[in-house]
Amino acid sequence: MYKAILYKQVAKYYDKLDAKGQRRVNIAIEEIVKKPFEGPHIKKLKGRLEGKYRYDIGGLRIIYYIDREDKIIYVEAIGPRGDIYK
Repeated sequence: MYKAILYKQVAKYYDKLDAKGQRRVNIAIEEIVKKPFEGPHIKKLKGRLEGKYRYDIGGLRIIYYIDREDKIIYVEAIGPRGDIYK
C-alpha cells in the first residue's frame, strides 16, 4: 500500500473545507492510497501535467503524482474543477 503526503498549500486548503468536504477528501485519499493508478474517478493527465493523476470528487479535483519506488503519493493540489488546472 502507498503512503500519501500532502503539500503545505494542500493542507491549508483542506483545513478551510467544511466537515463534509474534509470527509469526502479523506475517503478519496483512502481510495487513492489503495489503488492509485486505476478507478472510476482516476484519470492520467496529459499536456503540462503529464505524469500526474487526478481524482474527481464531484466539483473538486485532487491532483497527485506517484513515486513508485518509495510507494509515496504526493498530493499536489486540491481545488474546484474550474480552477485546479490553472
